[in-house]
Order: sequence, then C-alpha cells, then structure tokens
Amino acid sequence: MRPPKHPKPFCLPDPTRRSLLRAGAGVLALPLLNACGSSEVSNVGSNAATGNGCAVPAATGTQRPRGLHVSWTDDPATTRTITWFTDGAADPGTVVQYGPVDAGMSDCEIQTAAFPFSAEGQTQATYDVDALTHSATMRDLDTTRPIRYRVGSETGGWSAVRVLQPARQDSFRFIHFGDHAQSDASRAVTAATRAKNPDFVWIAGDLSYANGDQPVWDSYFDMLEPLASEIPVMTAPGNHENKDGGGQGYTSRVTLPGNGIYYGFDYGNIHFCVSTGGSLLNDAADAGELLKELAALEADLADASLRRANGEIDFIIFVQHYTIWTSCDGRDPFNFSLVLLEENILLRHGVDLLLVGHDHIYERSKPMGFGLPLDSGYVQITQGGGGQSLYELVDYDMAWSAFRTLRHGFTEYVVEGKTIRGTTYSVENAALELLPDGGLEIIDSFEIHARNTLAKAHAVHAARSLEELGRDFDLQAMVDHTVKRNHLHDLFEDHTANF
Repeated sequence: MRPPKHPKPFCLPDPTRRSLLRAGAGVLALPLLNACGSSEVSNVGSNAATGNGCAVPAATGTQRPRGLHVSWTDDPATTRTITWFTDGAADPGTVVQYGPVDAGMSDCEIQTAAFPFSAEGQTQATYDVDALTHSATMRDLDTTRPIRYRVGSETGGWSAVRVLQPARQDSFRFIHFGDHAQSDASRAVTAATRAKNPDFVWIAGDLSYANGDQPVWDSYFDMLEPLASEIPVMTAPGNHENKDGGGQGYTSRVTLPGNGIYYGFDYGNIHFCVSTGGSLLNDAADAGELLKELAALEADLADASLRRANGEIDFIIFVQHYTIWTSCDGRDPFNFSLVLLEENILLRHGVDLLLVGHDHIYERSKPMGFGLPLDSGYVQITQGGGGQSLYELVDYDMAWSAFRTLRHGFTEYVVEGKTIRGTTYSVENAALELLPDGGLEIIDSFEIHARNTLAKAHAVHAARSLEELGRDFDLQAMVDHTVKRNHLHDLFEDHTANF
C-alpha cells in the first residue's frame, strides 16, 4: 500500500495559467501563476538578491520560456540542443545564449556575466495547444568545461541561467527508465535520477501519458525540467505517444537526431540505435514509413557492427519502447511478425544491449535470442518502472530471464573501457512504499563485456534491402499485425489483456 501523498503547493491548471498570461498578467505575478507540477520560477523581481547577496537583473517579458529540456541532434561532445515552450501564438523569438563556466567563476558570475556566444533557433506550433515549441543548438562547445546558458528573447523574456556538464567520452554514466507519467513514484524517480547526475538519460517511451489531453504534456515537462534542463534526455516513442495525434504531441515537443522518431548516434565507445518498434503505425496505408524505418535500422546496425569490428566502438545498444520477450503477465508478444524480424536484425548485427520499457516491471535477461539463452545474443533490460502503475509477473520461470521484480526505479549504466556495469535502483521498499528522503535500494547489478575479436567479426554483414528482407519475412503480414496491435492498444488499457 502506497503512503499518502504529500500536500502540494497551490497551483493553477495550465489552461488557466496561459489565459492569465495572455490577458497581460505581469512578470512579477508569475510566481502566483505556476502551472501544476511546475518548477519554481527564478530570477523574478527588480534586482532580486540571491542568498549570497548577488543582484540578479529583473526579468522582463510576458512569454517566459518553460519546460526546458536538453538533447543532442549532432555531435554529443561539442553540441547541445535546448527545447522549450512559450504560451500563445505570437513568436517572441528563439535564442540561446551560452558560454563556458570559467575556473573560479562564482555563482553570482554564472548568473550575471555576459554570454560570449548566441545562436538563433527554430519555432514550430505545439500540437493541439495554444503554445509554441522552440529549439536552438549550441555548437563548438569546449569539451573540458561546463556550459552556462539561458534561452528566450529580449521581448518574450529569458529563462534562468542553467549549467550543463561537459560530455565525458572515456568513462561515463547514463540512466534508463520508461513509462514515466506524473505519479509520486514518477517524481521520486526523476529526483533520484537528477541526484545521480548522470551524463545523460534514456526514457524508453510512454513519457507523459497525456492520452489525448495535451495540457498534460505541459505539467509533464514542468516536472521534468529540473532534470532535463541540466542533463541531456534522449527518448523513444511509445504506444501512449501514439494517442496524441499519431505521435504529433510527442514530435512537436522533443528535438532529436534524424527524423526524431528513429535515429542513431555514437556516444563515446557506444553506438545507440533507436526504433519506434512500430508504435506510431495506425493504418496499413502508411506501411511505407515502417518499412523505411526497418531498412534504416538494418543499414545503421550493419554500419555499427563493421565499425565495432574495426575498433571504432565497443558496444551497440538498441533502444525502443516495446519488449521483445517478457515475463509480464498477459503481455506475451502479440506481434510476433515484427518481433521475429526485429530480433533477426538484432542478432545478425550483434546488438549487445536492448533497452526497453512498456511492461511496468523490471526484468533483466540472460544473453538471449529466439526466446532462449544464447551466448552470442543480446541482453534485454526491461525498465518499465518509471512511475506508472505496476503490472504483474507470470508465476513461472522463463529460461531466458535472469532477474525480475515489481518495483519503481531506474537502471544506471557505468561505462568504463570494454565493460558496462549496470545497477538497478528502486525508489521503494519491498512493500512498494516510497523510501524517505529520496532513499534508494539496489535491487539488481550486472556486467556486460565487449565481444571478443572473433565474435565482432562474425556479426559483420552487409545491410539487406527491403526486397531481401521480404524474401525471408512476410512484410505485409508484419504491417497488418502491427496495425492490429496498435489498434488493440488504443481500445484496451487493461494490462491483463494480451496486447
């Protein structure tokens, strides 16, 4: 049984807040207009003094940036992309100002010193709400020093100054969870992830659970902002993103590499490949998009496996929302056609780790393939404990499963040379009660080692065309099954249903 919720401060629903802002509520009233779940508005007032006596210039403008989140769209070592929102249809401008944090710089200087660099960005309408999404990319960053930045414009107003750490490439840490939502457990996972201060974060689909109610995305990004404005957050779409205009609610609010829904990039000695898992396909008439994605994934992984064999990288990690195999009760793969094709691609090119969500459990597999233990296979980490309500486990053991449990939490991966050390933390005790004072409990740990030279060579294969894939797999049946699965997801929210 979960403990009672802590009292929350008074806040206004986002539509009310937006209407008051459009009506001309002044900047000094902004702290009273906080959206539900939003972070505290800072740098407000006339020459407001911080705790150390530093005079921060008064904020101006009526379209203050909100929901800041950092990602990559280019080289992770030398760039960062900031995305944020403003209320109303009028575009106040899209600018990021930035510069390095110099040695000996005080907190006051970080907040008030002039910025040496500035970049303009892009603006688009935010899906189905009266707001705009802005994004701008900082480039040619110093890889040895933290970065200070703010976003906004002179007319609309500026965000508080935030600080990002440089991207470590040799040894680094990242955190993974999915199925986030906005429960007390969600907030505990978010706060604990921020306290861990990883180099970046993966959210493996089902972010806000807006389910068609678009203002929910506003409160979600308010909740995420303290973490995501300081640490890059990369994402994959899930089936609940599909409920928002076939993914438009998601794609209009995040900025990611490639086409923004499937993509690949290198960080340090790892290549990451991200898939939709077919989560956004709603009509067989749009099958071309899924087929195009599968061909792109095949090509991306073929290239990555060759580069791994040549010593350019050590690991290949695949990220999507859907599990391949699961011990979640009632959630056996409904779409075997796509599972078999995806798994063939993963095994052919020697994917080392598969990071997923979808099933609201935690489960780690043995190296596996075809639903069986397989030394040359991938390790699947199902981390669906990001905050949404937990599911149930089957009451028998799967041969491929190494560990499974029902807990909210996240998994941290420490990458050092040719070893990835994973530690899974829960924000709850065994009775599913939130631990006090941001406490964490370790519930699993494991290591993944880089493949040897021969195993890397065995995974090098030329990329197959769609025509070649179609000789071995019934692509039309795969498309039909994917559409059927997605329609069932939309019709039935009961997790005990087999979908």
